[in-house]
Amino acid sequence: MDPIRLVALAMGSGVAFGVGVVALSVLGVELLRPAAPSSNPTVGPSFYLLVFGTLAGLILAGVVAWRLLAPVPSTYRRGGLSMVAGLATVIPMLLCMPVNQIAGTGGLAGLAAVSLGISTLLGACARRAGADA
Repeated sequence: MDPIRLVALAMGSGVAFGVGVVALSVLGVELLRPAAPSSNPTVGPSFYLLVFGTLAGLILAGVVAWRLLAPVPSTYRRGGLSMVAGLATVIPMLLCMPVNQIAGTGGLAGLAAVSLGISTLLGACARRAGADA
């Protein structure tokens, strides 16, 4: 087992999964937002979806990395790498803003699909890398 390859694939899969979840939550916010902006902003379901969807993306990125890093014997290293994968999701999830501005809801759906596809591919490679002991 090549530990560097396993870690790179597992963390990449976790980050891609987190970006997919965040893109889906931003897509949900766009679909919930009223067509005409009001002069009296209120905290509604779209706000909560954005906040909790973003947090869910960060947490799920760490969970996916944790699961894929199962062959790593050290819980300390496994946990640290999982937390880094969750926090590393913050930078690529910023892609949602320009994608939404340029391509709208179709672009967000495409970003989510591509991210989740990459996560699946990297996850399969990580499982194969972890099994090569």
